[in-house]
Amino acid sequence: MKKVFLSFVLGVFTLIINAQDILTISGNNVTLNEFENVFYKNNLNTEITKDYLDEYMDLFINFKLKVREAYELGLDTNPSFISELEGYRKQLAKPYLKNNDFDGPMLAEAYERMLKDINASHILISVSEKASEKEKKEIYNKALEIRKSIIEDKVSFSEAAKKYSDDKSAVRNGGDLGYFTAFMMVYDFETAAYQTKIGDVSMPIKTKYGYHLIKVNDRRDAVGTVKVAHIMFKTGTQAEKKVINEASDKINNVMDLLEKGEDFADLAEKLSEDRSTAVKGGVLPEFGVGKMVAEFEKMAFSLDKVGDISQPFLTDYGWHVVKLIEKKPIPSFSAIESDLKKMIQKDSRNELSKQAFYRKLHKKYKVANRPSEYSSFRKKAFSDVNKGLFTISSVNNTILLTIDDMPISVNDFAKYILESQSKGNRDIDQMYIDFVNARLLNYEESKLEDNYPEYKALLQEYKEGILLFDLMNKKVWTKAVEDTIALQAFFTANRSSYIWPERVDATIYMCANLETAKKVKRNIYKKNRGNITDEEILALVNTNSTSNLNIDRKRFVKGENKHIDSIDHKVGISKDIVLEDGSYILINIHALLPQDFKKLNETRGKVIADFQKLLEKEWLVDLKSKYSVKVNKKALYSLIK
Repeated sequence: MKKVFLSFVLGVFTLIINAQDILTISGNNVTLNEFENVFYKNNLNTEITKDYLDEYMDLFINFKLKVREAYELGLDTNPSFISELEGYRKQLAKPYLKNNDFDGPMLAEAYERMLKDINASHILISVSEKASEKEKKEIYNKALEIRKSIIEDKVSFSEAAKKYSDDKSAVRNGGDLGYFTAFMMVYDFETAAYQTKIGDVSMPIKTKYGYHLIKVNDRRDAVGTVKVAHIMFKTGTQAEKKVINEASDKINNVMDLLEKGEDFADLAEKLSEDRSTAVKGGVLPEFGVGKMVAEFEKMAFSLDKVGDISQPFLTDYGWHVVKLIEKKPIPSFSAIESDLKKMIQKDSRNELSKQAFYRKLHKKYKVANRPSEYSSFRKKAFSDVNKGLFTISSVNNTILLTIDDMPISVNDFAKYILESQSKGNRDIDQMYIDFVNARLLNYEESKLEDNYPEYKALLQEYKEGILLFDLMNKKVWTKAVEDTIALQAFFTANRSSYIWPERVDATIYMCANLETAKKVKRNIYKKNRGNITDEEILALVNTNSTSNLNIDRKRFVKGENKHIDSIDHKVGISKDIVLEDGSYILINIHALLPQDFKKLNETRGKVIADFQKLLEKEWLVDLKSKYSVKVNKKALYSLIK
């Protein structure tokens, strides 16, 4: 009991300590907790001493003074600031506006399913999205009757698919879907397939396409992906026997050539009638199950070793022979976790995640619907909404529902209908569900700063960062660049800070070989007599290649070029410098230049940077005189552990 009490007291004490103010700037307080969040983000592995804390606090004060001035100047009311902050707010809010508790298990489930391939057949009984509940029930019962006849062996699944399925391919394949894995079917269909035992027929499963009966034919460990090359001779889906036989002869001739040692890629390029891959040696993009026709997929995955070549086989497209280039298993969960998240966002699973989050919000907040008000409005609007002709004839501020204590009017819903109607939505009841969910989402977003301290702190960082950037741009950066008179005055006053050290005015000739170096030397002597320019030397030497000679002339300071530093600084041509690769360097020193003052255009960037530092320093002095600053040293030094 004593231990529990002490823990409680210490916990309360910690909260009190963290809640106390560490800094006050003209009545604006910064708590120890706020300071800690910033401090430890930048100083995780730093030895904390009093001197270091004092130094850091000085920088923090400068930052907060600038932010305070930005608020004072009303920069937080600028439309550009508000727009930029809102963009960041939306981005930062995204992780909080989803059901992370739901997404984790869904990720795990998706990966677990990816480890298995399912072979299944199906029967589809189509249902219109606009079908009445009565019509849906009738179709459901029809599906049940078909299932019953299959289970009682009155008809095979394949025969039933050919007779009843609205999937047109069923006439040809008896409903056979081949092998598939996660994300290849809509989620509800996929779930039913993975939950049905081999040989069993599922209950009718509803998707956006209608009702499905699913028979699972096989379940196996996932085969992963393959990369193959192929040679193909086309026949077409409705080819005559003669055409098929001719293509068969061609593919057999190819096999003879391969057995004699001919290169697969060369034969594919020369002979394959799949011209889109022939130019690549017959190579196809990497693929997994369900991406190719069944015969092609089966043969490709049957090859075990890289380099293995199949026997000729026939598909609806023609005769093929396939060579295995690469075979990959399903990667580990950690390797594809980020890809899985993206796949879920694009998959029907995402809608389930959203619905789970909406259910969570309904439990979190008090949603009070007013059925009588909705019924009254629905009665008036139903016909027009159903026709896509709804308009707002008058303002109706009657309360339709409340979220906590926040009222939402009939007029708010009417505006939502107009937006939804323009997107083709006609179901007023579904619109209402979506409307309430949207308002709940907006309400949750408005509460993020209250509910999540870390979000509030992060948003505050972004807010202050934008304000600081705008203020610094206005007070320092732009001023230093645009006020040319002030810049010139600063440069003149500090001329001694911008001096050229001793320099060498020289030309470096980088020659590819000794012959080029000799040729350059001969022409340099002509140049010294004023008979030739560097451009003319380049034209003479680089007749067959631009890499024979490169020329670089400039004023070099010590340490800028190792070759310049390695020679005696005397006017004239240096001795040859031979490099490890056999190339030669000649250096012609034109003049030795003493120390000299730089011109503004020679050091403008450095001058601007220095001027900006001065402007900022002087500005901070003004801010410190404008605002009172008080530091709680006791709270500050409490960070020393």
